[in-house]
Amino acid sequence: MLRKNVSISDTHLKMLDPLLKKHQGNLSAAMRDIIDFTGFVTENMGSLETAKDIFREKNHAMEETRNRIYGITIPLTMFRWLLINKKGNLPPINEAIQLFSNQNINSYDITTLNKVINEEISFLNWPITVNLGSENGQITIQITGVDPEINIFYAKLISMFLSGNTNPQKISKIIKYPASVYMLFSKASTHDEALQSIHETFVAAKREEIPFQSEIIMVTA
Repeated sequence: MLRKNVSISDTHLKMLDPLLKKHQGNLSAAMRDIIDFTGFVTENMGSLETAKDIFREKNHAMEETRNRIYGITIPLTMFRWLLINKKGNLPPINEAIQLFSNQNINSYDITTLNKVINEEISFLNWPITVNLGSENGQITIQITGVDPEINIFYAKLISMFLSGNTNPQKISKIIKYPASVYMLFSKASTHDEALQSIHETFVAAKREEIPFQSEIIMVTA
């Protein structure tokens, strides 16, 4: 066994405190834990500097997103209460669109659109996943999550985001399942037409709830 004398400042000892508590004050065990973790990071990311850069970039992106939404977070239970009590209402379109950092994205670039939308979800930390695809040249979106209220709310946000695109998209179909929402979008002639489809789909739901496992067709001649 190799033995070395190591000098550690009080500042670094304080940083080691959680590991020392984990190992009941055994500094050797704490150091082995650090070495194992360093080896894991180096093996998977190439170097400690690369790992630091990735974390800095991630934190910066999260901070930008928080700043864009005024830095406010609320408990999930309170969020759900707000959604239930505002059922049928649409959020202000400017507030909805600003949640998406890349607002000039080509709506037909499904790969990039999927990446942008899912990155925003990861920052918001909502219990949902979104899968985008295409069907006969139309955009398909599947929003999946355990809470139907949050699923529908995010469906509204995505719809408003796509309505403001350079190639505005209108809702042509929506199917609500207990744990997901399926949406089909088609090209709208104008932004107003796209917004009208959102109004007819979701504001009408204030008077008559969107039924489970049914379809609402919004395509006009």
